[in-house]
Amino acid sequence: MLTAFTYRDFRVQWFGACTSSIGTWMQIVAQNWLVLSLTNSPFFLGLDAFLQQLPIILFTLIGGVFADRYDRRRTLLTSQYIQMATSGTLALLMYLHVVQVWHILVLSSVRSSTRKICPTRWR
Repeated sequence: MLTAFTYRDFRVQWFGACTSSIGTWMQIVAQNWLVLSLTNSPFFLGLDAFLQQLPIILFTLIGGVFADRYDRRRTLLTSQYIQMATSGTLALLMYLHVVQVWHILVLSSVRSSTRKICPTRWR
């Protein structure tokens, strides 16, 4: 297994995938904490979690077909850019102190939709 790390391309891909996953996990934890601190409502916390998982249920087949038909690099980069934009938008809303629950819910849905296409590209 460790012999795969002797290849530069594998190390670059592994490091990129690992960094992206850690960033996603950090954002999910921080986002859930933000929803809970804004609303103090288990309903909105559950709704946010549901909206994060809904695209996985809805877009699994579509994401696979999309990933097979389009350029891998472009699909992966587009997916990562959209996820970065949603994170940046949420950070900007937090910085300006104007974030509301509906902002978080919409951004969760968008980010999760792009994440459904992205994992198929890592393979």
